[in-house]
Amino acid sequence: MKWKIFISAVLVILIVGSGIGIYLLNQRNVHDLVERGEKVNLLVLGIDYIKGATARRSDSMMLVSIDAETNKASLISIPRDLYLKYPEDKFYRVNAAYAIDGAQLAREMVSNFLGVPINYHLVIDYRGFKEIVDLIGGVDITVDERLQYTDKAGDLNIDIKPGPQTLNGTEALGYMRYRGNESDLKRISRQQKFLRAVLQSSIQLKGWSQIKGLINTGRKYTKTNLSLMDMYDLAKTARSLEMDDFTMKTLPGKPARVDNKSVLLPMIVETRRVIAKEINGLGLTGGSDVKPYILNGEGSNYLARMTKNRLNEEGFSVVGTDNADRFDYSTSYLVTLKSDAQKAANILASKLNFELKIVSSDDFQDKLNAIKAAGVNIPESANLLLVLGKGSPNFVS
Repeated sequence: MKWKIFISAVLVILIVGSGIGIYLLNQRNVHDLVERGEKVNLLVLGIDYIKGATARRSDSMMLVSIDAETNKASLISIPRDLYLKYPEDKFYRVNAAYAIDGAQLAREMVSNFLGVPINYHLVIDYRGFKEIVDLIGGVDITVDERLQYTDKAGDLNIDIKPGPQTLNGTEALGYMRYRGNESDLKRISRQQKFLRAVLQSSIQLKGWSQIKGLINTGRKYTKTNLSLMDMYDLAKTARSLEMDDFTMKTLPGKPARVDNKSVLLPMIVETRRVIAKEINGLGLTGGSDVKPYILNGEGSNYLARMTKNRLNEEGFSVVGTDNADRFDYSTSYLVTLKSDAQKAANILASKLNFELKIVSSDDFQDKLNAIKAAGVNIPESANLLLVLGKGSPNFVS
């Protein structure tokens, strides 16, 4: 039995282990997304265990995006040291979100940063990860170099020699978590190698006792907001994928020190290009169907007009420009004015080099009313509204 059995087995674990009540038994949100031709986006969080700790940060984060229409899946690793702006204008590493307010805040932070809707999460306790690897008989992999590290506070004792071998649960967890003096980006590269090894492995389930062990492990060590039927539908979708249907990427970041802490500063343009290609499939798509109306909400002279000229040179069909209702927008907004404009928004966002929020017209309604009350007339032909705020002059400077 190939790796598809492993995927299905894990999904079975999560079905039973999710702890979701009978009320959610027949909720089929994943099915509805697939029927509408939309992607299923799932944030996977690996949580470490430190005895006595009152708050637990996510040690690893990955966005899994499955496209049933194209039969493709993307796995985007998110460096835990990525330094993002949280609500109330506070800055923390992205892995602090789970400790602050659980999986929901983690989803919101990643979703807002990437401009990708993320409705589902899966939280895996590392203790469960070890048990699952042992239950499936270990994972075959070639270790490139010796990994040796001890952290008494984190209950971490890693000593793995190089060469081809079968890693048991404890060794596999050490392989996944090892960082030493390396950057988090190198650790992510090793994690992705481990996932490829799992996908390429031939894993056999030896009867009901092993399946029962997987189910019990899932019950103890995983949390998710997917319903039982969602899990079933996700399993059906995942089982149709082959190894070549997967791509794995890592979000880029620039190493820096902030308040004497090592962090990764976001690389906005490069990140948007990764998301545009890997999640939205827009790598070869032009901009002729992107029709923004641009408003100057920052106050620099001719900002909207200069932005229009540059975007027209890039092949976009800018409908027109105007001033916004005010010139003190601290954030730039890209508003989808049409129900089918999400792809257009992602294409345009991938070209812009300043921070912005992609929102629907419903979520932007109050500001939209204020803009219209100020005398701005947005043409019907526009499918996007770009409100230029703080930082946006960088695009034309």
